[in-house]
Amino acid sequence: MSELPWLTHKAWATARYGHPVFRVPVDPGWSCPNRDAEGRGGCTFCAEDGGRARQLGEAAGAAQQVHRAVAFARERYAAKHLQLYVQAYTATYADVESLKGLVEPLLDMEPFHSLSLGTRPDCLSNGILELLQDWNRRVEVWVELGVQTTHDATLRRIRRGHDWARSEAAVRRLEACGLRPAAHLIFGLPGESEAEMLESLYRVCQTPVHGLKLHNLHVLRNSPLGGQWLAEPFEVMSDEGYLEFLANALRRIPKHLPLFRVFTDSPPDQRLAPPQTLKKGRFLHLLEKRMRERGWRQGDDV
Repeated sequence: MSELPWLTHKAWATARYGHPVFRVPVDPGWSCPNRDAEGRGGCTFCAEDGGRARQLGEAAGAAQQVHRAVAFARERYAAKHLQLYVQAYTATYADVESLKGLVEPLLDMEPFHSLSLGTRPDCLSNGILELLQDWNRRVEVWVELGVQTTHDATLRRIRRGHDWARSEAAVRRLEACGLRPAAHLIFGLPGESEAEMLESLYRVCQTPVHGLKLHNLHVLRNSPLGGQWLAEPFEVMSDEGYLEFLANALRRIPKHLPLFRVFTDSPPDQRLAPPQTLKKGRFLHLLEKRMRERGWRQGDDV
């Protein structure tokens, strides 16, 4: 366990490998099954850029993105051990040869420690899994699945396009292939109660996931949900409300699971709700303070 009341990915990696691992994000410019040929549609919470990492700036080609992201990681964090992270939209929403042609030259650019791909539970064909297994013989391969929630009614409301059974099966299939699945959950999705959010967390933790990424819902201007909010504003979990919820939720997570993220930033000019009242550093400081005051730690209520 780290010095914090929860297990950060940095602390977990340092304990396991002897050093932290820093991500180098790449946006291949692909789409996802929920968008049409023009890029329209998508899950209701998803922005037009599909979650492209801001440090990539206007870098276009994948090689240029890697150069820029590596320079950023080394300058800001003095990073030495790097993970290639194929993210934005759906990394495996491509044929096997396209994915292979993208990733393999990038793996040759730096001595990458590992590879992570952000994708959906319904975009893992047999061919893709075989390719990931091949890469897993070269570097450690993680697959970050956008689960979002385990409640099918919510998944339909946000136009996710798959159900919880598909997510659960994907986690178990990845684990059976010797890969390392991680799950992404969004708290505060429209229509969900806190009890349902905790139920999602419990269900995901019953699967063989190797890590979690958590954050509260941000309603973004350039998303379908943003259009709904502008037409008729609805209640969204505040930063403070999420802080209180998360302090309790972390206790329900097994203490061995690393947390890749518990808070997310979004561009101020694109964030419609909730109002940004806490910066990342302040949020994490208050979360630690609140948990210490209450004697809470990750995994103490599993």
